[in-house]
Amino acid sequence: MMNVTAPEGLYSKDIDQRLASLTRYVRENGRIIENGWINLHIHTNESFSFFKSPTDAVWHAYNENLEYFGINDHYTIAGHNEFRLACGIARIRSLFSIEAIARDEEAQKKGRRYNDPDNPGRIYIIGKGVVRNLQEGSRESSILDTMRQSIRKRNKDIVEKLNRYVESKGYSFYITYSDVESLTPRGNSTERHVVQALCEKIDDIVQSKDEKNDIYTKLLNTTIEKKVLEDSSELQNLVRAKLVKVGKPCYVEEDRKAFTSIENLVVVHRAYGAIPSYGLMGNPITEEEKDIEALIKKIQSFGMYALVLLELRTELKRAMEIVKTASHYSLPVFVGTEHNWKTMRPLVGEVGKNTELFPYFKKSANFLCGHQLLSELCNFGYLTQDGTPRFRNLKDGFDFFSEIGEMNVSKETVQEMKRWEPVKIRKYFGI
Repeated sequence: MMNVTAPEGLYSKDIDQRLASLTRYVRENGRIIENGWINLHIHTNESFSFFKSPTDAVWHAYNENLEYFGINDHYTIAGHNEFRLACGIARIRSLFSIEAIARDEEAQKKGRRYNDPDNPGRIYIIGKGVVRNLQEGSRESSILDTMRQSIRKRNKDIVEKLNRYVESKGYSFYITYSDVESLTPRGNSTERHVVQALCEKIDDIVQSKDEKNDIYTKLLNTTIEKKVLEDSSELQNLVRAKLVKVGKPCYVEEDRKAFTSIENLVVVHRAYGAIPSYGLMGNPITEEEKDIEALIKKIQSFGMYALVLLELRTELKRAMEIVKTASHYSLPVFVGTEHNWKTMRPLVGEVGKNTELFPYFKKSANFLCGHQLLSELCNFGYLTQDGTPRFRNLKDGFDFFSEIGEMNVSKETVQEMKRWEPVKIRKYFGI
């Protein structure tokens, strides 16, 4: 990313001030899209991220010359409205998704891993192209709430274990669950937030780097490299690995309620109007991801009809193999970076800028734009109500929705169309 200074107000706690800051910045720093890069998968502070708000994420995207940008938080769509407004200000095409974790009981018993390399059977499933919220009181809403509550309880238990552990090492400081919840706007806490709260507490009480080093050395029972001690993101990763992972002193086993079945989570994502999609781990290559063709057939049997390629985890050669196989099956591939860490890295890397892969990524981005647009205007998304693709021939469906997205219908035209009868809208788009 180019070396630029964040404008005044960008980090305000008030959303209107953040958006006003971005508006001023865009007005004073006009740009012409030359390449129109793509990133359809980033987290924000609504879950866990480097970005301090959805507006902050869009500001970075603006400076990196993105044309398509997609928000993707765990277990929540709370940041979607701010993200939409910010992208509108920056004239970036906005796309929306949500992510959660399911469990494949059979794969777990066999010790086979999907896209969670530390936990056999667990599978991150992403709903791409969210167009509505879940209905309050619905089965899908209940499934997601049960998962959230279980995660929250586990995080509280980790806090208690950490405090007892810190005390056993001779220290008197402690963290509260309120400290953890304060790190995300709506209390959507994660295990990472618990670790962040602990590290920030240590930062508050230490008087010197040597004292800080002594505390971490004693807590983690290992020598801390200077570069790790000075990098908050790396330090938090080390603390997490040494204290709260499986087999470590503050680990708390997840309740089974934290993970619904693959079938249930696919239904939840469809209730959002989204396309259930599989996020490829990239590195390491797990048992279920070794054979891309077999993986595609398997996820399709579960009702997933797109792939998410996390490019900062994926080598170029592997990315080319993924796209080639996906193309054979006419599956969109949404490229993204995650950014669920506390240091800034580029929003587009070697894979996203590759001239051979870029056309497929752009077609996929347009496909998702088309799905969102027609879902909102006339309830004609890529999937039917029962979760099957609307076009029996997947290539026809991929081509159709990509062409709709490529039209890039103006905001003003969309607002006008919302006053039309559904029949007129469908006729306009050749449906």
